[in-house]
Amino acid sequence: MTFKSFAFTHPGHVRKVNEDSFYTSDERGLWIVCDGMGGHEEGNFASHLVTDIFEEMQMSGDFENKIYIMNKQIERIHNILKNKVEKTKRDITIGTTIILLLIEGDKGVCIHSGDSRCYNLRDNVLSTVTKDHSIEINDLYGHRKVLTSALSAPGELFVETTRFIVQENDLFLLCSDGLYDNILSKTIKLSLEDKSLEIGMDRLRSSVLSTKADDNITAIIVGKK
Repeated sequence: MTFKSFAFTHPGHVRKVNEDSFYTSDERGLWIVCDGMGGHEEGNFASHLVTDIFEEMQMSGDFENKIYIMNKQIERIHNILKNKVEKTKRDITIGTTIILLLIEGDKGVCIHSGDSRCYNLRDNVLSTVTKDHSIEINDLYGHRKVLTSALSAPGELFVETTRFIVQENDLFLLCSDGLYDNILSKTIKLSLEDKSLEIGMDRLRSSVLSTKADDNITAIIVGKK
């Protein structure tokens, strides 16, 4: 099965710098969204490090071997971030979420760390393939969301690998939290149900940019329409 994709990214209405990064390769069946953190320089470095490495990375062997290679690359990226922090000798955080989708034939896998998501629309039912690595807390800074894992330094690495069977009419959405925090699941479902991927992406873009859009926003729609 050959899938195609449409993507967009936007800094939102509040932040001047977009720390998100994404990679799409319909030919390889590989799509990635990353949401950087640690300030614009550090966040940009971390998120683009992931997409740049995966763009250049060569994968061979069967599906399981490709999953192994991708997970080893994620470990390598995590170590690069740790070394960068150690060299600065400062108390800083450099990190990024990652949501990666690989499709080969009827086999699919999501590899993720953090709260960037993969949605699936199948038989008119919208679901999430991944579970957020985050918790809601109340502290001196108010009610907020805190990541429980990411590719980051300092911090331990936790990456979740979710395998599944891909069906002919499956549709997928990869996105950073700047998208789903600002629009309803109903809007996501309607966008995926549009008559083409391009029209669906236009609906997503206009919907989220009509909100406060107080975070960077990145989305990739993957399907066969």
